[in-house]
Amino acid sequence: MTRSTLHELQPRTALDEHPQFASTLANGFDVLRCFSAARPVLGNKDIAESLGLSKPTVSRLTFTLVALGYLSRDEETRKYAIAPAVLSLGYPLLVQLTVRRLAEHGMFDLARFARGPVSIGMRDRLQVVYVETVHDRDNNGAKPDIGSTRPLLRTAIGHALLCAHAPNDRELLLELLAAQEPEHNDSGRQALAASAQAIEERGFCMSHGAWRSDLIGVAAPLRFKANGMPLAVNVTLPATAGQSDWIEQEVGPRLVSFVRDLDSRLGAEV
Repeated sequence: MTRSTLHELQPRTALDEHPQFASTLANGFDVLRCFSAARPVLGNKDIAESLGLSKPTVSRLTFTLVALGYLSRDEETRKYAIAPAVLSLGYPLLVQLTVRRLAEHGMFDLARFARGPVSIGMRDRLQVVYVETVHDRDNNGAKPDIGSTRPLLRTAIGHALLCAHAPNDRELLLELLAAQEPEHNDSGRQALAASAQAIEERGFCMSHGAWRSDLIGVAAPLRFKANGMPLAVNVTLPATAGQSDWIEQEVGPRLVSFVRDLDSRLGAEV
């Protein structure tokens, strides 16, 4: 087996022992990762408990992040939220992703046909992050957006991304996911095996309510890789009666056609 290329997934304990690893900088990024759509506002105590750091350490980190514009502080509640400077960090990556510009027209056509959002995602550590999303006029409750995240092991787009990784990288990701989400390991691996077979046979896979019971996802991997990182495209639709057959027979094949055309335009072998 070849050596894994997933350098960003080295255990923190191993990194802390490396002479070139800046633990204070890493702690600062860990503070930023504590914030999410579900937890948009946090105090020093919340962050300290999440990271296992002392409150004085967290206080120094949040003070620094506020001074640099990455966090904002509510003086009344003494709690923090992500600030606009964080957006500037992601912008250069989005600009580099030529796939977003080339995919835009086709994504709108697919979204109109499917009557649901179409998204492009890539892996961020052990999760999916959307780098582009277009919406049909109908709002089906999925509400994906650029920067929003999804589970790797419980979504169609996560399965498509895992299947796009080299086998040794995929196995490492599955080992790390098993440690992070042991309750989903067995069912997730079984579903992933079914998705891999579906992608091999039909070019796309589907997920029926594994992440959210009210949604069905259909996804396909791109052969094109952005700076070596796999990409996948998905459509998210409501899990209403009769919807699954229509998605499988109509939406899935249209998604595959779109992905193959996009790969060809990006210069990837199809």
